Amino acid sequence: MEIVDYSYKKRGNVEFVFSPFPHSRVLLCPIKNYFFVRYVKWDDRDPIVERADLEHMEWLVNKHFGLEAWYKRRRAFKQPAEPE
Repeated sequence: MEIVDYSYKKRGNVEFVFSPFPHSRVLLCPIKNYFFVRYVKWDDRDPIVERADLEHMEWLVNKHFGLEAWYKRRRAFKQPAEPE
């Protein structure tokens, strides 16, 4: 999975497009010092987004912005596995 495109929105939110889901938009919002998936504007042409996909998206976005140290400190953190 790779980040294809992103754009900044109001209140610090950032909207992303990821390679396995090219027609769907994912909105991430800042929580404390890292980004968290708020919702997915899913498109029928894309595969269904699973929980593991959401965790991988969060990891990629926080790594992209250099926030992986803060993201690792959250209570529910577990290293996302690479999808096959």
